[in-house]
Formats: sequence, structure tokens, C-alpha cells
Amino acid sequence: MMVNELEQAAPLYLHIAKNLRERIEAGEFPLDSLLPPEQVLCQQYQCGRVTLRTAVEMLAQRGYLTKKRGFGTMITTPAWLSDNTLPVSFSEKMEQAGLAHHTQVLRLERCQPSLQQAQSLHIPPRQEVLLLERLRFVEGLPALYETTLLPADRFAALDRQRVELHGLYYTLARDFNLLSMQAQDDYRAQAASTLVAQRLDFSPGQSCIEITRLASSHGTPFELTVSYANTERYPLSFRYLRG
Repeated sequence: MMVNELEQAAPLYLHIAKNLRERIEAGEFPLDSLLPPEQVLCQQYQCGRVTLRTAVEMLAQRGYLTKKRGFGTMITTPAWLSDNTLPVSFSEKMEQAGLAHHTQVLRLERCQPSLQQAQSLHIPPRQEVLLLERLRFVEGLPALYETTLLPADRFAALDRQRVELHGLYYTLARDFNLLSMQAQDDYRAQAASTLVAQRLDFSPGQSCIEITRLASSHGTPFELTVSYANTERYPLSFRYLRG
């Protein structure tokens, strides 16, 4: 009850900014499209131009909108995706470390998840997922082997070539308007299986690091990734810089 009262007490421009962001992230306003004209939005939100402009300015400061004189306000890439000072993806981490890198997509196909995988993604056990298998290279050598599961119903049109060229998170943002995310990585030492050893070009049973990532957007999981790192080639120490 207290939360609702606090939300109701917030200035109108905060409510408008929050709702506009939700509409952008829901795909109602796709990236690179124009925001509806001021008069339309003022009618929708029953507010004045000053209030609306304050809300728009808040979203512009966070990278969701860009004002173009004589053209309008455009939906743009949000700050978390364009700001490489806090690495999230493999590419961002390698660029921070100054290492040459590239990715090879080995396969992208539908499959049935295990019960545990379905529970992690909050989907029914019989619902299909997309299996994305990738091999990451650092300085020309295989360093990271990854399998990623994504709910197939949500990302059915995922393009393999775009993922290989631009990366998964960039593709999900551009093609599916997935603009907000939170992720947790869990690390543990592991003896490499025969498959992992083959992918990373070392002996079965050799020690590697297993990294499990569960990523969500607005509280709904959308990605379960298990990675295996050859620690002789993949750095596990990164400096996060801001400013």
C-alpha cells in the first residue's frame, strides 16, 4: 500500500517517462522510429507540453530518445547498450582488455529444454527453446565455448548471421526491442568434458571455468547461458571504467 501511495505522489512527468519507456521496451515504438507528436502524447497523458517535455528530456538523458530539430524525437539505442564502460557482453569485455576477438555461431536450432532449464527460464517444460551454440576466439585461438537457451516463442525470428556479426544482446535490442536487462554470472571450476575439450582444443579432464548466466528483463528471464573458458586464453580479470 505504501508503494502505491509513493508512486501516486510522484510528479506526473515521472509517470509519463516510466510509461513511455515501457511502451518503447514493449516494441510499440521501435528503434529508429519517431515518437508521436507532442500534441498526440499530451492528449494521451492529459498533460501540458512542459510536463511532457520534462519526461522526454529524462528519457533522452538515458539514451532512449534523441531530439532532431525540424524532424522530431527519435527512438534510439539506450545507454546500457551504447556505453561500453560497464562490459556485459563478450565483445565488450575483450575490447576493454584490448584483445582481438571474433565469434563463430556453430548452430541455432529449436529444442526441448530439460525440466531444470525450463524452470530457470520460467517457461512450461514442453515449450521449445532456441539453442544457440557459439565458439569465441581470443587472439585467433578458441577461448570460450557457449550454449545459450532462449524462449523460442519470444525470439522465433532470431537471425543467426546478425548474432554472429553484431552479438546477441545488440541483436535482441535492435530486432526485439529488448532494451533493459539484468544478469548474474556464477563461476566455478570444472573438469572439461570431451565435447568442451574438443571445442577449446585441450585435453579431456583439463580444468576450465564454467560460467552460468541467467539474464532477465523486467523480472522475466530470457537467457540461460553456460560457458566454458580456457583460462590460458580467456582473461578472468577486467577493469570497469566510467568517465
